[in-house]
Amino acid sequence: MKKIYTLLAVLMLSGCSSLLQAPSCDFQEKEVAQVKKSELIAVIDFADGSSKISPANNQVLKKVADKALNEDAKIVVYGHASHRTVTKNILQRILVNLKISNERAISVSTELMKDGVPATDIVTLALFDSRPIVAEVDRRAEAINRRAEVYLYWLE
Repeated sequence: MKKIYTLLAVLMLSGCSSLLQAPSCDFQEKEVAQVKKSELIAVIDFADGSSKISPANNQVLKKVADKALNEDAKIVVYGHASHRTVTKNILQRILVNLKISNERAISVSTELMKDGVPATDIVTLALFDSRPIVAEVDRRAEAINRRAEVYLYWLE
């Protein structure tokens, strides 16, 4: 078990996106240097413990896909989780939140691919509960942090 936690820590520190798919930590420096513009285009919310996309958010993602295709943009999807996970073990909490944030990012990416965006134009990153929007003082605040953020970016 200690080896799993060590591997998780190394992956998180190296910026890899996922334990469940090919890591997205292999950005080529050339591509990163060529980004001329990026824009937060959508925030997709999720129910507690879920990675299921609502019908309303399916419509939002359809518009995102159309814009990306029409403007020759690439997409980055950041999956997030709320901080309050029912466990007292911090490493277990990180694993649970890494898994659900990854599932949320993949769920959004899958929907974008269904709408015609090539898989090669999408990068997914699982950020677990590392970047909350608000302090989680109640259930409403927790709900705000359960999300996926979708960014478009354009290369020079």
